Amino acid sequence: MVAPGRAPGPIATIGDLPFVERPIAALLGIDGERETIDVDYTGYGWARVDRIWLATGGRLTRVDDALVLALHSADDGEALADDVELEFVLPAAGSVAALLSSFLTRWLPRLPAAPAIVLAMCNPHHARLAAVAAAGGRPVHYGRGDVDAWLDPGADQGRDRLRLVADAWERA
Repeated sequence: MVAPGRAPGPIATIGDLPFVERPIAALLGIDGERETIDVDYTGYGWARVDRIWLATGGRLTRVDDALVLALHSADDGEALADDVELEFVLPAAGSVAALLSSFLTRWLPRLPAAPAIVLAMCNPHHARLAAVAAAGGRPVHYGRGDVDAWLDPGADQGRDRLRLVADAWERA
């Protein structure tokens, strides 16, 4: 794993990606009360959160004690029925593509354990993900369609509510 702030060396495998822990607001591109969405945001990494809300339509689902993985689907990625093509934009090195299934197989065992995993990732082709063996039986929540992150100040019993919005939420 590459330390934050250090330039990565050559990327030869998925395991060489600089996939690091980041503060949740920075990870999801939230800067205070977001009024606009940065459609060009390509951040990635992971964070542990006490609580996150998954929203679709008017329904909210609470997920406690989650490992949140922020990933970016490739804008021009192939339409796959059961997988998502990811893109990792590397400073001064261009971008690297990988399939979500391969990424999760390699990275989930390296990340901290948590009762639930949430993928903060757009799924533009509405792929239906199969169970993720590397999750070890933990639920993996993922959105279908675009996924946007919002911070609702004071909306969760006086605490700020972190909310991910998608067309639909599924569990692999």
